[in-house]
Amino acid sequence: MAATKTEFGVQALYAVAVLSGLTDMDAITLSTSQLVNQGRLDPTTAWRVILVASLSILIFKGIMVAVIGGRTLLKYVALAFGGAMAVGGAVLWLWPA
Repeated sequence: MAATKTEFGVQALYAVAVLSGLTDMDAITLSTSQLVNQGRLDPTTAWRVILVASLSILIFKGIMVAVIGGRTLLKYVALAFGGAMAVGGAVLWLWPA
């Protein structure tokens, strides 16, 4: 995270969050929190990066449900996941920067 921010700027953190969030939230959450504690990242950017990573893992898990669980399970999960994605997207879009 720190190297990405240094080399490519704050906007690149969102791409790292999407990729890192595909499988695991621990690393992105801990490294982002550490950057905030060190004063190297604004807390507003930090929570946005963590939210992007959590939405990314939600998409990944939704795809896994579709592939492994089939259509029946996906019907049950899609509404909850879709609602969470909508709320998360709205928070990212509407919350003042």
